[in-house]
Amino acid sequence: MAFIQENRWNFAQIIAPLLLAAWGTVYGAFAQTGSNETVGQKAIKQFETTPLQVVNLDDHIFLFSGDGENIVAVVGQGDTLLIDSGIATRSTELSEAIYKATARPVTRLINTHWHLDSTGGNAYFGSGGVTIIAQENVKKRLTSVQSMPFVGIRDGHYPDMALPTQTYSTSLTLHQGSQQLNLANYGSAHTDGDSIIYLDPANIVIVGDIFSNPFYPVIDLGSGGSIDGLIHSVDEVLAHTNEQTKVIPGHGPLATRADLRAYREMLVHVRERVQDLVAAGRTMNQTVATAPTSEFDAKWGNGYLSGKVFTEILYSSLNKKGTAECSHPSPSSGCAASSAELSK
Repeated sequence: MAFIQENRWNFAQIIAPLLLAAWGTVYGAFAQTGSNETVGQKAIKQFETTPLQVVNLDDHIFLFSGDGENIVAVVGQGDTLLIDSGIATRSTELSEAIYKATARPVTRLINTHWHLDSTGGNAYFGSGGVTIIAQENVKKRLTSVQSMPFVGIRDGHYPDMALPTQTYSTSLTLHQGSQQLNLANYGSAHTDGDSIIYLDPANIVIVGDIFSNPFYPVIDLGSGGSIDGLIHSVDEVLAHTNEQTKVIPGHGPLATRADLRAYREMLVHVRERVQDLVAAGRTMNQTVATAPTSEFDAKWGNGYLSGKVFTEILYSSLNKKGTAECSHPSPSSGCAASSAELSK
């Protein structure tokens, strides 16, 4: 174990600056946050400086937060399964914290999606022989350069050791210790490769970046994400959980099913307002000028996205379809959700 840790540390010292340069290239896009920072710059600064915190969620289940995506460790008899790997430059710090909490080596790593705050540590862990698992589109994204509209980041291409070696299409079941992990992809949402992970019997769901608590979501349109798909995935999670379920968002504190329901209500309301303006032929600037997020900004606008940028993302997501027809035509998709339905 000491040999592996030492060689991983040496690897990180050499490769992390190169990976950060390749993965964290920030370019001038639409997404200025108001202080001449792009969304990507703001996020990376936070990921680099926020202290790493550890919370014991359940027997042999730990939550690590601070260095990017919320990271979960599920401890088995002799090893640890990790969900997401944080950013590249804090891989050694994360690895040491995991081993301190679990006293077992990481042997498997699941990526909830392809973004650098979820996969930045892949090369570090992959270099030690860890099996990396993800939805099949994650591997496709990591093998080429990707641009994220409205965020200001170009990411990739990742080295072979950072790529998933086990992939799935719509569902996958794994076991770790006493827990069964059910992985599900409900179609394009935050990206086209999102994994929702249900832990049973712990009654925990790890939703990745389809939900950040309490922030407007980044919808990666360049990777097939869409507002309709996002609402559809949230609906699926609500349908597969109960009021006692612990919801682990991509970013932010541990949440409840009620928090997820409130988030869904916000998504539907803002989507309907933007949809009406798109259908009326308004331009993006005209749509932004109506401030469709105004009543939600105080709660949801304190993360990486302002209400303005979130409106621009929704406008682009809906306007690409011309008449903005639903990609998941059902009442629960958010296309024609009523107030009565939202109260369910």
